[in-house]
Amino acid sequence: MEPVAQKELRILSQIGRVATSSADLLDKLRRICDIIMHGMGREGTSVFLLDPSGENVTLAAALGLNQESVGRLSFPLGTGIAGWVAQQKVPLALADPYADPRFQYVPESGIGRFKSLVAAPIMDEDRCLGVLFVLASETWNASTADVTLVTTAANQISGVIRSTQLFQDMQARITELTTIHELSTAIGSTLEIGRILALLAGNATRALRARGGSIRLFTVPSPQGRFVADAVRAMDEQAGTVISDRIIRDRAPLLSNDASRDPRFSGASGVPATALIAAPLISRDQVIGVITLYGREDGPFSDGDLRFLTTVAGTGAAVLENAVLFDRMERMSGEARNRAQELSILYDVGTAMSATLNPDRLLRIILTAATMGGTGLGFNRAILLLVNERSRVLQGMMGVGPTNWEEANSAWTEVARRHKSLMEWIQTGELFEPRDTEINAIARSIRIHLEPDAGVLARTVLEKRAFNVSKASADPLVPKELLQLLRTESFATVPLVAKNRVVGVILVDNLFTKRAITDQDIRFLTMFAHQAALAIDNAMAHSSMDALNREIRSMHEQVAQSEKMAALGTMLAEITHEIRNPLVSIGGFARRLDQKLSDPDSRRYIEIILGEVHRLESIIHDSLDYVKNAGPQLAPGEIAPVLEEVLAVYEDELDQRGIRLDRRLASSLPVIHFDAAQIKQCIVNLVTNAMEAMENGGVLTVSTFLAPDGRDIIIEVGDTGPGVSPEARNNLFNPYYTTKVRGTGLGLPITHRLVKAHRGSITFRNKEAGGALFSIRLPATQSSA
Repeated sequence: MEPVAQKELRILSQIGRVATSSADLLDKLRRICDIIMHGMGREGTSVFLLDPSGENVTLAAALGLNQESVGRLSFPLGTGIAGWVAQQKVPLALADPYADPRFQYVPESGIGRFKSLVAAPIMDEDRCLGVLFVLASETWNASTADVTLVTTAANQISGVIRSTQLFQDMQARITELTTIHELSTAIGSTLEIGRILALLAGNATRALRARGGSIRLFTVPSPQGRFVADAVRAMDEQAGTVISDRIIRDRAPLLSNDASRDPRFSGASGVPATALIAAPLISRDQVIGVITLYGREDGPFSDGDLRFLTTVAGTGAAVLENAVLFDRMERMSGEARNRAQELSILYDVGTAMSATLNPDRLLRIILTAATMGGTGLGFNRAILLLVNERSRVLQGMMGVGPTNWEEANSAWTEVARRHKSLMEWIQTGELFEPRDTEINAIARSIRIHLEPDAGVLARTVLEKRAFNVSKASADPLVPKELLQLLRTESFATVPLVAKNRVVGVILVDNLFTKRAITDQDIRFLTMFAHQAALAIDNAMAHSSMDALNREIRSMHEQVAQSEKMAALGTMLAEITHEIRNPLVSIGGFARRLDQKLSDPDSRRYIEIILGEVHRLESIIHDSLDYVKNAGPQLAPGEIAPVLEEVLAVYEDELDQRGIRLDRRLASSLPVIHFDAAQIKQCIVNLVTNAMEAMENGGVLTVSTFLAPDGRDIIIEVGDTGPGVSPEARNNLFNPYYTTKVRGTGLGLPITHRLVKAHRGSITFRNKEAGGALFSIRLPATQSSA
């Protein structure tokens, strides 16, 4: 056997052993280069491989050349010795390549240390896969056998490349199938959209060895419908929208190994210079999203990668569609639960509000419902303001809410602990204890004129719409005074609209929890406000009707009293006319007899007759005074001299009856307008009654003082008698009612009428120590009756 044949057999045998190893392609090529170089006794070998585009050959493995050139040294097809051999598909032997015009000298590759070469195409049938070089550092006039050996070795390398690629393709397919199976199993175990997106992008990225990936799901709003790996976030921000638009338009997958030079993206700005691969997520013939991978780690993306990503996209689209439907159903179910809870709360609140027509109680129910968690709307604080239509002013009426975080936490803990509904809180009455809270003081201090430039509260009324203020200090609609009062950056205002008329405003905030007020909160608060507005409107109408009824009853009473007095006056006038003349005659004759008779018994009878005549004259006089109803003649003056004058008249009689006078007259009361004669008559009537009540002596107390509010002067007359019986209390001021053996029963009714004519009032009560106390209140400032 010839030495050349032995050499060839040894080299091919060693290449065969390398081909069957489990090493990757590049490692195999390096080992084959070493076998050929040493087997042929030369100083260098290299292998160039054609890239997937078929336009360039790139140095893939080399011995004797600078290793920095591996993967970097590249020649276009037809250029340089490597490009020429790959294009022509024929071997070439050059003893002096530097003299050949096809040779391109690249100093940094280290080719300068070699003088001769032999090159052979690596063929797969009629397709060139690359070029094998054998390099000599000395001049080498290669023989035909040498060229044949290099060509044969190149053919062996072709088989190695084919088998390795087949193995790698098979491994890749196995990996892809395994990935798809694992992915299907993983995403089938969850219906959470965000997790499915992360699983799809993450598994596809690992399977295709990409830098990272992103998914845009069009059927779900961002950010829930979007996933972007951190490593490619900036890249996706630049190119994601452009890629998605292209995929939606073409409804087909896309592969580009340099997107910045891809004519499909011409005219689009910000497309990065990177390899990318993308596929549509199609469900029910609709593109519901796009999955994109960026930058493969070990080379360009291939058609096989594109097929794999399309398969992943198809699997993911079906699962995502189910997840979207499930998410939609969950949201609808959640919305239904929320709506049911809202309706339940509104029903309870409506029931609570309909349980009272008392305005103060109603306002507290409304504000408590707005601030109660669980069974209410759950805001931290609430203020209710009502519109005064006459003055065109929005006035703060009441505020409910804690003063600080500690109080808030304590209140909410108590509400949560006791598990009471709003109706139960109302029934216990605990919600309506009067409290001087800070928020209530703030509420009552708010007074807004209803002008367009008066701020957010006025605009809420004038525009009949809600406002949700998130940054109060920067909002031109929030006056500085309101901002200082509320001490919060966010609050909401909602109009109280009843019968297309704004009756007030509810202002709410979350000062302590800092929870943002959402559009959902505003929607629910608006529904609540409509209900509250109707309740307030009904209460106001009921209050107006009550006032009107009281006024009508008062007018009826006045008319009845006037008619009664007119009838009584007519009757008394007739009776007086019929009685007065005989009574004068009886009295005159009795006095004449009294002067002429000296018999003691006769004189005693005459005195009895005269006493009875005097009593009848007093009855007639009092009755005429009561019927006359003359208005007071007001004049400025002080009340003290009038009282002193009355007490001076009764001083001796009080002493004779054993009654001690206790004067408590204030020294500095304001001048008032009053009819001195009429007020004197009132005091005389009260003092007379008090003396008659103390048959066995006692203490008469007369006092004056200014009311705490400074609006009235108060005169009190008290005694230490038996007091007023329950039976007499309801009849004290009725004419002709008396508990005395002698008397007309007109003293207190006359006093009551005279005080009322002065726009004052008279009341009485029994003292705890015994006796009655009458109080007259007269206005301290009054110019006319």
